[in-house]
This record gives sequence, C-alpha cells and structure tokens, in this order.
Amino acid sequence: MSRFTTAGAGVALLATLAGAPAVHAAGLTVTVTNHAPADGVWFTPFWVGFHDGSFDVFDVGASAGSALEALAEDGNAGPLATAFSGAGLGGAVGAGPIAPGTSVSQVFDLATDGSNDFLSFAAMVLPSSDFFVGNASPQALSLSGLLDGSFTHAAWTIGVVYDAGTEVNDFATSAANGLFGIAGGQSGPNEGADQFGVVTPAAGSDYLAFLNLGGADVSGLDFDNYQTLATIEVATTPVPLPASLPLFGV
Repeated sequence: MSRFTTAGAGVALLATLAGAPAVHAAGLTVTVTNHAPADGVWFTPFWVGFHDGSFDVFDVGASAGSALEALAEDGNAGPLATAFSGAGLGGAVGAGPIAPGTSVSQVFDLATDGSNDFLSFAAMVLPSSDFFVGNASPQALSLSGLLDGSFTHAAWTIGVVYDAGTEVNDFATSAANGLFGIAGGQSGPNEGADQFGVVTPAAGSDYLAFLNLGGADVSGLDFDNYQTLATIEVATTPVPLPASLPLFGV
C-alpha cells in the first residue's frame, strides 16, 4: 500500500477548484469510504471535529490520552467528543461498522468565520486491540479553501494505521473478532492487558504477532498490501440564512 503523509498525519490532499462565492455559512458533506478488499479491515464510525487548528487528538511517540484510548480499544468516541466539547463542532460519520467497499456520509452546518477551518478525525480499525486511524497534526486537514469558496470539494487519502500503545495486541481480547471468524474477542470494554506504550505507526503484518492468533487467516488484514486504505471527502454547499437571523459561532 502506498503511504501518503501530510504533516505527519498520514493523509494526502486533492482539491477540485471552483469559482464558488464566499458565504457566511456552509453545509459540508463529509464522506468516508473504506477501500479495503472484501476480507480486509473494517472501521468504527468516524469521529470528526471542526475547529480553529488548536485541537490535537494525539502525537506520535507520546502516550495516548484516555479519550483516544477509549476510541482505539473499544470504538467509543464519547470521551473524545467530551474532550472536544467547546473546541468546535463535532459529530459522527456512520452509524455502525464501516465494511470494505462501503461509504458513509454526514452533513454539518458550519460558520465560515475561521473557527472551523480545520478537520480532525479518528476511528478504530477492526479487528484490533487498539489500532486506529486519525490525523496527528491538528492543522493537516485544512478546510479554509472550502469555507471561503475557493473550491468545493477536497479528498484526503488515509495511508497510516496507528497502534495506540495502550493495550497488548491479543485476539483473546480484541474487538469485532466475529466479523472475521476469529475466535475469542472482548465481551466488554477495556478488557485487554495494559501495554503502557506510546502511539506508533502500525504495520499490516503486526496481526501475525497478536497473541492467541491460533489458526486464523489474517492475510486479508495486511493493510500494507492495500492499494488504498480509506478516503475522506468533503464537499460544500452554501447554507442560506434569513437576513434577520444571526449566525452563532460554534
């Protein structure tokens, strides 16, 4: 799999230029597509947050915070949403596990005053103990051109999977084993043994080193062999506001 990196975030940007006029509010449609093969990895719903560039989800080489730990180990974005509260507008893209070859979308209405110029995202990779995707740099995914009308579409290719370093890689306590015919798996949150590590890029071959692999065929999970892992696309459409109504910041 080709890996693209932008400011350490593991994403690449393509933009469609257009002469759209500047607006005071915009509706952004965020679409996530899982490009893994049929026997490849799935994702939990993507948490996304729009902010002014100051909210940092994680740093490679540093310990994951408790909010990221909950997402990476259990697919629980609630603590991350709570941590993000007050920093901007956040939400979920997708209502359930995102299977290979499928896309999910969500519309967000945003102010164009600079408070939403950057996008952060995070999602758990399934199956795993604590693998996830996300952007390490809070300013890697700029939406300013979308929000000021310079262009109307942008797409980022997700090229890196991270290991949160919070839980020992073990199929006995990993999540979503049943989707892949793998024995064992967690029956509740936070069941795996603590690793006390740091966030690092993961390799698709790491699945072969999971404890309790048994005779499971995990060849399809080797995301390093994928042509593309996943993409995030954002398209914008102006949101008309009545002249008598003010636009509140988020």
